[in-house]
Amino acid sequence: MGPSVLGSTSLGCKVLFPYNSVITLENIANLGIIYYMFLVGLEVDMKPVVRAGKKALSTAIAGLILPVPVGYGLHHLLMRHPDHSVNKYGPLFWGVVLGTTNFPDLARILADHKLLHSDVGRTALSSAVITDIFSWMLFVLAVAVSNDGKIFTVISTALIVLFYIYALAPAVSWMLRKTTKDDQNYSHNHICFILAGVIASAYITDSTGCHSILGAFMFGVILPKGKGGELKHALTDNLEDFVSGLMTPLFFLVIGLRTDTFEVFQTGSRITVPRFLAVTLLALCTKIASTFSAAVFFNKMTPRDGLALGLLMNTKGLLALIITNSARDLMVLSTQTYTVMVIALWLMTAAVGPLIALVYRRTNRDRRLACQYKNKTIRSLELQPDSEFRMLACINSAANVSGLINLLGISNPTKHSPIMAYALHLVELVGHASAMLIVHDTCNITADDSSVKDDHISNALENLERQTQNMTVQSLTAMSSYSTMHEDVCNLAEDKRVALILLPFHKQLWEDGVVREEEDVNSPFRSVNRNVMDNASCSVAIFVDRGGLITTNEHNNTNDHDHDHDDHVQHIAMLFIGGRDDREALAYACRMCGNKCVGVSLTVMRFVPTKEAAENDLLPEDEGDDDNNGDILKAITDAEREKQLDKQYIEGLKLKAAASDNNNSMKIIEVEVNNGDEIIKVLSMMEQQFDMYVVGKGRGARSCLTSGFSDWSEWPELGPLGDILVSSSFAPNTSILVVQQGCVSADDATELAGPAPAAAAAQLKDNFDAHHHMTWHPPLFHRPHFAPFLIRKLNLHRDDDHII
Repeated sequence: MGPSVLGSTSLGCKVLFPYNSVITLENIANLGIIYYMFLVGLEVDMKPVVRAGKKALSTAIAGLILPVPVGYGLHHLLMRHPDHSVNKYGPLFWGVVLGTTNFPDLARILADHKLLHSDVGRTALSSAVITDIFSWMLFVLAVAVSNDGKIFTVISTALIVLFYIYALAPAVSWMLRKTTKDDQNYSHNHICFILAGVIASAYITDSTGCHSILGAFMFGVILPKGKGGELKHALTDNLEDFVSGLMTPLFFLVIGLRTDTFEVFQTGSRITVPRFLAVTLLALCTKIASTFSAAVFFNKMTPRDGLALGLLMNTKGLLALIITNSARDLMVLSTQTYTVMVIALWLMTAAVGPLIALVYRRTNRDRRLACQYKNKTIRSLELQPDSEFRMLACINSAANVSGLINLLGISNPTKHSPIMAYALHLVELVGHASAMLIVHDTCNITADDSSVKDDHISNALENLERQTQNMTVQSLTAMSSYSTMHEDVCNLAEDKRVALILLPFHKQLWEDGVVREEEDVNSPFRSVNRNVMDNASCSVAIFVDRGGLITTNEHNNTNDHDHDHDDHVQHIAMLFIGGRDDREALAYACRMCGNKCVGVSLTVMRFVPTKEAAENDLLPEDEGDDDNNGDILKAITDAEREKQLDKQYIEGLKLKAAASDNNNSMKIIEVEVNNGDEIIKVLSMMEQQFDMYVVGKGRGARSCLTSGFSDWSEWPELGPLGDILVSSSFAPNTSILVVQQGCVSADDATELAGPAPAAAAAQLKDNFDAHHHMTWHPPLFHRPHFAPFLIRKLNLHRDDDHII
């Protein structure tokens, strides 16, 4: 829209952006930058600078020592024969611009490439904070020096800073204390007073010859934040959306309207294309080279990490544009030098993302490790009884903590199979405030932002680890946008080699037990859950917490219970229909059943179709197509294989239960039903008998018992049975755990003894009659060892409301 394209036409000059409207836009844009600098001042924290380690501090200093003088020299190289039309202070601003690193944009790039919690990411963020603070100091000094009354401007600027810190800060703090109670009751009058103070501070510094943004910045720095940051949060909530949504875009528009590429390369210009390319390339490589040298030779980092760190520290953004635009307002940069710098800043930042992706592309070794990890499931751990059970529990908010802790507590950590639980707090990356948490962690600083890092979460996890033997809990934080948050979860699960990812359901409960939506109908965490289930290599479970699970300590502290059974026993029902998801869910339920510290009673309800229902379970009629017949035959083969695997796993489970010491804590009930409606009838008869239902998602499983459920499913990510249980009214206080197995585990590929696949297919074809009815059944197991094991076979009559 600027003079490079539309601004050079009559449409742009007279209709879109006439002179008077441009003046108005520039004034509003400058007002937006004033309030933006005030918000930056609110977030200023000197602790990372004071407590920064050698690596971050050396990286930041190296990124300033070389680029600042090089930028000064590049300005003279570009304008080889300077005259009086070019201000002698322009090179100074070029040097400051090349030394900057924009913290919010750097955080977004790290989040997009999943490097926030890497060593390179932490070092880059910590160094960027230090670089930002030093860049603002240099900018204020450059503005003061470039004015005509240099001595007066420098002295007045120093006096203003001292006045704000030692006089105005105590006065504002005293006024707020006198007009509020407990640092929490901030009214609209307080907000208006502070916003007016921002404009007054900007006017004071501008009248002394310094830039107006210095006053707004200092006012934000000295403003008391409150004990828990209440005032800061109130100001941010009222101001940030308006500034970032309307005012800041106008500033970028003004930048574009001032950029004139035609004047740079016009005939007779001092700037030639080769010289422009050379200046841009040197500007790009200067900070990369200085940061790379400090990282590799001083901090002993690998060349790969040193190159990545140099690229990341070269990220420019709003800070660099503010400095450049301010230099243009002060008339120390001509239109040509201003345009060259804007284009160079755009090219530098645009190159960071693709180059980082190229530096950190996946290697063949990474792919091999990912393929090996695909066999990591709960059932695969059964083949290694002495192996560690690793779990990744995701936390969206403090409301998820209680239920997930109770679930971890009954997951049976033992001496031979301890549990390593990683508690991952999922936080949306919204800019400067959330990314500062990683800097705080790097510098061992306690974060003050209670909305992002809740003390309740960390305290609850510490209590779980202290009270539970053979369990280790490690707290982690993942910050990214909702659209890529699942990549953080899946990558962390792969790095930590976990067997199960626990996800909280996107709905939570009120205290009265009524289900409510946590945020809105289209909760972003629902999309995160679905993406994790679609992309995770290990097993995934969604936990619907309805207050059913209560630990022993909570039982002792609770006076009212809705359960009719022993308060110290957790009654769990595993609903088994068939398929690999159900076998995975059963494996996790059996692990919980072996818990000796917390009493767990497991009831496995295996729903089996009656003979009539099995015969009516017809396959699709696709006659006359050999390919379709082959697909049908393959589906039959897979279905029969799954049935035999289910039967073999159940039989093996009976053997283990008969040989164990706690066989009375588990029982298997076999229920014959004709359809899904009868399953719902069975479950409704057992209202309030169980604390938690465990079900498999049923992905890829074909059963006549659940064939109609998917047609009106509200939450497909829970599977047919899980969706029914969540939507039902007969289990309002019963928690639900829906388990999905990752990739097919190794034991599934080898546990089935019998004919080869080709022979099995031939056998099935021989026993498949002309009406597509299955007449062959796998042989039954006859085991005489199940005397102490309670097994019941139930028949459900459609004309009766009771189980016989």
